Amino acid sequence: MTVPKRPSLTLQRSIIPVHYSLKIVPCPVNFQFLGECSIEICIAEPTAGITLNAKELNIQTASIRDHLLNGYSVTATSVSYNVEEETITLEFPQVLHVGSSWILDVAYIGLVNDKLNGFYRSVYTDADNNVHQLTTTQFQSTHARRAFPCWDEPAIKATFSLTLVAPQAMTCLSNMSVQSRTLLQNGMQEVSFLKTPTMSTYLLAWVIGDFDYIESYTSGEFNGERIRCRLYAPVGLADQGHYSLDLAVQSIEYFSRLFNIPYPLPKLDLVAVPDFAPGAMENWGLITFRTYALLIEEYGSQERKMEIAATVIHEISHQWFGNLVTMEWWSDLWLFEGFATHLAYIVVDELYPGWDIWSEFVKRIQEVLKHDSLRTSHPVEVGVANPSEITQIFDEVSYMKGASVLRMLSAWLGQDQLLLGIRKFIHKYMWSNANTDDLWVTLAEECNVDVPGFMNKWTRQTGYPVLSITELDESTILVRQNLFLSTGDVREEEDTLIWPVPLALATAAEPTPRNIMMSSKEMVLKVDTTQWYKFNMGQTGFYRVSYPSKTLDLQGQTFGTEQLDAANRVGLLTDVAALVASGIAPTSSFLTLLKYFEDEQDYMVWNEVSLRLQELLAVWLEQPIPIMNGLKEVQRRLFTKIVTRLGWDFPEGEDPATVNLRAVAIRFAGRAGDPDIVAEARRRFAAFMKDDDVSAIPPDLRFPVFEIVLRTTEGVDEYEDIVKYYRETFIPAEKVVALSVLGYGNSLELVRRTLAFAMSTEVRTQDILSAIATLRSSVIGRAELWNFMRQHWDVLYERHRCDIGFLDYLVLLSIESFSTLERYHEVQEFFANKDKSAYDRILATCLEGIRMNILWLERDCRDVEKWLKVNGYLVDDFSAVNSDSASGPGNASQDGSLKSDLLGHDLTLTASEGGSLNGASTLGAGVAGTSSGTSSGASTPANGQQYSQEIICGQHGAYVRPQVYLEGVGQALEDQAQQLLEPEQDQQQHELRMQQEYQLQLQQQRQLQHPNEQSQGRSLNHDHFGSQQGQRPRTLEREMELLSMSGDHEF
Repeated sequence: MTVPKRPSLTLQRSIIPVHYSLKIVPCPVNFQFLGECSIEICIAEPTAGITLNAKELNIQTASIRDHLLNGYSVTATSVSYNVEEETITLEFPQVLHVGSSWILDVAYIGLVNDKLNGFYRSVYTDADNNVHQLTTTQFQSTHARRAFPCWDEPAIKATFSLTLVAPQAMTCLSNMSVQSRTLLQNGMQEVSFLKTPTMSTYLLAWVIGDFDYIESYTSGEFNGERIRCRLYAPVGLADQGHYSLDLAVQSIEYFSRLFNIPYPLPKLDLVAVPDFAPGAMENWGLITFRTYALLIEEYGSQERKMEIAATVIHEISHQWFGNLVTMEWWSDLWLFEGFATHLAYIVVDELYPGWDIWSEFVKRIQEVLKHDSLRTSHPVEVGVANPSEITQIFDEVSYMKGASVLRMLSAWLGQDQLLLGIRKFIHKYMWSNANTDDLWVTLAEECNVDVPGFMNKWTRQTGYPVLSITELDESTILVRQNLFLSTGDVREEEDTLIWPVPLALATAAEPTPRNIMMSSKEMVLKVDTTQWYKFNMGQTGFYRVSYPSKTLDLQGQTFGTEQLDAANRVGLLTDVAALVASGIAPTSSFLTLLKYFEDEQDYMVWNEVSLRLQELLAVWLEQPIPIMNGLKEVQRRLFTKIVTRLGWDFPEGEDPATVNLRAVAIRFAGRAGDPDIVAEARRRFAAFMKDDDVSAIPPDLRFPVFEIVLRTTEGVDEYEDIVKYYRETFIPAEKVVALSVLGYGNSLELVRRTLAFAMSTEVRTQDILSAIATLRSSVIGRAELWNFMRQHWDVLYERHRCDIGFLDYLVLLSIESFSTLERYHEVQEFFANKDKSAYDRILATCLEGIRMNILWLERDCRDVEKWLKVNGYLVDDFSAVNSDSASGPGNASQDGSLKSDLLGHDLTLTASEGGSLNGASTLGAGVAGTSSGTSSGASTPANGQQYSQEIICGQHGAYVRPQVYLEGVGQALEDQAQQLLEPEQDQQQHELRMQQEYQLQLQQQRQLQHPNEQSQGRSLNHDHFGSQQGQRPRTLEREMELLSMSGDHEF
């Protein structure tokens, strides 16, 4: 069990800030801003230098004064920049004495960047085609240093006073209410805000721009006075904020009552920002959101209302749990994000009990269960030291595994008891910082149980167990826990971990679950095995269960009897799906289980059925067409029955679950090619686009209909209709729908148009990934996305390496779906010599996931084919496995299986004699060269699909010639991206000149003041903040990190 280590913090603790006074003056002409920062500091030890965080700031002047000694001031003699550690050091000509009356004054110039972090700019166009400029901030996790020099660590709290200078017509917002507003003669205004409470730097925020707003007030019951809540939105969109504003008011009331602490600030603003990297950010009193995550029209879809509710409530819970009490260091990020997620579900369940939100929770945690079943996962508590590592832990493990283990703790202790402990914790550490151990100790004191002993094993061990059930006789079972890996290749030395597992066992005779704690490797229990029984009743535990087939059959027979509710049915389905992917059970057992869902009525269950089927189809995507058509027919028969029952129309007053179920059924029946549904989707699409009949496609059906139409036609007219709709609509949700479906275009031309469009100026940076994500759903789309990423990697990396999460998700979308050994080697070779420090976790996870897909196909391709034949989904005369041209996925030869090739091959990235890193083997035919499957005419891969001459068809699937892309829109895009980089490079040169001028001015000033003194010879380190860092040195530790991507990584 790993105990996360705290980093050796960069900044000295002998100097700490008490209060920041900031003045920010943006200069929109050259995208710079002038900053004045006065910091009240305490000096605990005599020093001649002060080090603090700063990034991309050009220091103009720096001095320090003692406000108790009138007129005493010392000017810094040098400013040195440490680009790697993102710090500056101010050197003074004399030692500064110990005291708490020092004020550090710094004047500087910074960038109003377009990186979606720090202090950055945005632009939008309203419905009347008026263009509006705005600037805003995003400081989490370590980007406050881009806006002002500071001690940019969560444990170093201070108060803040902010003044903004902006055009008079613009709205200025910050954490606190406006204190004063002064009109200046040049058409500008100077807006000052009230002093903030003590808080961390990453929670400071400001926004300047054109907004409309709506407002509401709390009841005042808990604060003694009513709290004003406002929702700000781009001009013309504020009316879409009523739903979220109402949620905000209710949430403030709820959390004030829950924690027994009034909301600490005088107001709360929610702001919809057109360009925003994360979904939302909990800045104290000024929560910022993507427009899509906050705004929804009155007739918006039910699914989006659920998403918005969870997001808004999550961020408001942070106003107490995260802002009032803050993590000590980023290693404890999971605690505050996990709890905020868990609390959001509790509140949504209370406000909307009909939503069955806990079934939605069970559905949502499936992705983190998949992620955490790979060797490349990480513990919930993970040590981090530098900004790139911090960014990478904003992932599903921190958020959803964190929330899941907290829900498991809640089920063990009881929710009321847990919340009482949380209240005590917040009261104990309010206005301060805390870590994970502090919470466990507080809960143990409140609940009188060993919370640390239980939780540390869940938060400090990677992965989770699978419980294997063996029926010894009709009244006795053996339960054994083992480490669960999706690759199915757990080694003996890995399988020594033991978790404390709350079994929550229910039986037909005792449906109320028994709270049994399993703390050993094995346990024998008395259970009647002639009737159904189920572990993890309620799905509150973070583990899988493997039952005997007889027991699964007994459980399936309860469906429709209300003995197992929706969450439990979802749990059974997802466990079986995960077990077949890992090889514990054959894939045919999952397909057989689906028969019990034919008469299912619940939306959450059907949504999970669709997701698990898509997971299977994604891995089998490049298999022969008859196999794929057989799997699609399974899907079609399941979902067409629902469409037949529910129809296309929405009766007035229909419950939200039925609304969602209809949309899911139409989408996946149409995706499977049901001719009636495809025809109706096309009819409605034509009426919607050509006849302007908005009622033809209700909001809940727009994504399904758009997708079905694009999937089932190779024409460009429908594609252009959707692009036109994207350009003309001003509803954020509709823009996202239109953009997201473009990747379903069913031809190489449309795939390339989607990539070019996604990278154009018409698509915001925050939305690029949404535009390309759906390309993975087709063979051509996968191949072209992979080509595109490789061809343009350098430009994309340089352009987006500072965008939160962009590189992680770009890598994920480009390679995660691969399922051939050839692609595995391509990925290894491409990234072998890249600096992977910003995305090494996600790359390692994707490589391990590809291994899982390869092994799954090798094991079960024949099993699936046989099941499809036996059950009438496959023609009798088809046989992929007996064909000479397709002996299974990856074309394993008769001499040895693909599995032995994968497991026996050296899958590591190894150092060659020349010192460079290379793939351990040469690639076969692929995108980089030619293939034996190519010909002068149309090519035919193993699955029989016909492609144009631009596509190479190798034995492992279809590949698009990379040079074709470069000759077309790809080269234009490369040129465009390079042009975007040129102004930044010019700006960096300008900033370097400014730094040099500052150094020269200081030297001249010293010579004037002390003409007879020679230079003291102090070295001035004026590193250019924009200079590129080299690759990390090839230490043994680094080599081991690279080796971990091979699948030989130890926990």
